[in-house]
Amino acid sequence: MPDEITGQQEGAAPAEIIAASAGPDALSEGLRAVGSHPVDPGVEVERFAVAVEFAPSSADNDNRTIDAVWYTGAKVPRFDWRTGEEYDLVLSMQGCRLDRLNNGGPVLDSHMAFGVESQMGVVRRAWAEKATGKATLQFSKRDSVTSLWNDVRAGIIQNLSPGMWIYKKVDTTPKNQERKEFTAVDWEPFEISLVPVPGDAMTTFMSAAGTKPPAPAVVETQRASAQKEKPVEPITQAAGDEARQNEAVLAAARDEAVKAERLRATTIRTMAVPFKLEEKFVNAIIDEGVSIETARERIMTKLAAQYADNPTNGVNVQVTMGADATYKRRKGMEAAILFRGNPGDANLRDAGNEYAGLTLVDIARECLDAAGVKTRGMSRNDIARVALQGRFGAAEYFEGGMMTTSDFPNILANVANKTLRQAYEAAPRTFVPFCRQVSAADFKPINRVQMSDVPTLPKVNEKGEFHRTALADSKETYSLATFGEIVAITRKVIVNDDLQALTRVPAGLGQAAAQLESDTVWAVIIGNPNMADGVALFHANHHNLNATNALANAALGVARAALRIQKAPKGTILNLQPRYLIVPAALEQTADQLIYPINLAATAVTGVVPSWIQSLTKIVEGRLDAVATVGVTNWFMAVDPSQIDTIEYCYLEGQQGVYIETRQGFDVDGVEIKARLDFAAGAIDFRGLCKNTA
Repeated sequence: MPDEITGQQEGAAPAEIIAASAGPDALSEGLRAVGSHPVDPGVEVERFAVAVEFAPSSADNDNRTIDAVWYTGAKVPRFDWRTGEEYDLVLSMQGCRLDRLNNGGPVLDSHMAFGVESQMGVVRRAWAEKATGKATLQFSKRDSVTSLWNDVRAGIIQNLSPGMWIYKKVDTTPKNQERKEFTAVDWEPFEISLVPVPGDAMTTFMSAAGTKPPAPAVVETQRASAQKEKPVEPITQAAGDEARQNEAVLAAARDEAVKAERLRATTIRTMAVPFKLEEKFVNAIIDEGVSIETARERIMTKLAAQYADNPTNGVNVQVTMGADATYKRRKGMEAAILFRGNPGDANLRDAGNEYAGLTLVDIARECLDAAGVKTRGMSRNDIARVALQGRFGAAEYFEGGMMTTSDFPNILANVANKTLRQAYEAAPRTFVPFCRQVSAADFKPINRVQMSDVPTLPKVNEKGEFHRTALADSKETYSLATFGEIVAITRKVIVNDDLQALTRVPAGLGQAAAQLESDTVWAVIIGNPNMADGVALFHANHHNLNATNALANAALGVARAALRIQKAPKGTILNLQPRYLIVPAALEQTADQLIYPINLAATAVTGVVPSWIQSLTKIVEGRLDAVATVGVTNWFMAVDPSQIDTIEYCYLEGQQGVYIETRQGFDVDGVEIKARLDFAAGAIDFRGLCKNTA
């Protein structure tokens, strides 16, 4: 170990985080658990496991408690990835900090800390006796833990492993011993986990009578059951020889595992060298214990993030001259393609000036040349085909004879994505002002329970007791649905230099997504569905259907009065104030004359158009004209959704609006772009809307 690590003083940041190698995410979860002990980012993180065994005779089934010996001074082989050396590590119980365990340290499943469901129990007490660490564990009585507890009592699950931080270790290598040996003199266990593979075979759960761990010369022939302790018989000499043979086999297996791990780490480092990735990033991949294939995918994902459209998207990009040139080239090519589809945009013209006038095949050739692919002698068809492959390593094309990557598929996908999203955002959606936007975590039915009104705040009695309000029984329900389409940018599009397919088709998908949202929301108003009380949204029983009330100055006053006197379920007058005037296209001019008069119309009271009418926001929707049940003479009035629920529209959580995915074509020779929309809408309350018929 480097001196700056082994020589840290007490109270310093941990030199090592020790977590069992029981899962790829155990390390990251250990980092989250550090809390007040931040890890020095310049220190490589190591992982370490000390496993113990179950001796379930001390199990208390009523309280689900059991005693354990979780460390007995085992010497564990370690490998330092920074120096490439193997060494042995011993934990000194004199330097063990037990505060975290005694303050309710968790009992986890294989060091996984993804959420509270991963916690199987809690450490009720932890203590040290000379070189031994002991603890009393209590398991949860949740149904999901019962089966594990039963296996613990039956001796099926027999191994534990504490996760720990090491703050300081010293070199205690015996004289003339070649293999290094260190002793952790300041360390802290922070959790104990159930694991399948033991490390310290001398540890065990204590019996109810407090039986000490067996001496090294005595080996148990069987484990005590949870119901009855059985005497431990020493094994014969022949059995001892067999045990030593088994130990030799295990030692050989450990050696093979060390060699395989060393090969895995070396291979991952070799893959990362050409890309000059941060050492911290590479070390983290190695420490997670992922396969070489998974590591390769992680590296490619890291590279893609570095060169993404938005270089400030939260990724700590290592900027180099090569990366900067690649980014500029990609952005310039994208701007040039977009400018050809939208020649009126001066910003695109300036950004893509270097590649102005190039066809799609010309840009594909530029990308291949930048990636080191020889394009001389290649036909237009071959250039399009090879550039669309993205990754390639054919010796006849690549000057270096090894795998490389073309930017061309990403450039095409970005162009299509931008045109799709821009078209989606530009499409008119007239429902947004008077509806409420929400999100849902899944596709289960969305239930909206209506709050009962409280007429007044009741006076608190002398005992200080507060009145409890309740929820009304009325409940509105709707659920998300998924809509989508896939567009392919094929080799034929590139060869034919078909910009319409590259820009206009994705733009059409974006407009279609926006139209779908509008169709869904306006269908609620046009369809006049039944509410949870079995009555239509607009109905005389709801006091929001004003018959023979053609759009005029006086009619606006009738609609306003209907909203003002709407009552909550318990009879409270809501006094709602109208905000939006919703009309079909046939009534747009009439609405303009009422809200924005050139000559102020006289009235009996003020002599001018009332200010509240002039403050209304006009919403014109052509869908209202096309439906006979609505008619071109019917109009609506709505309050602001901040006053009361009206109509609610919902997206899947984290995916507001149209969601775009791209991939290298499998069914087609090119790039596929998928536009997906998870969307739904429903009427939540009838009181904030009113319909007026002529």
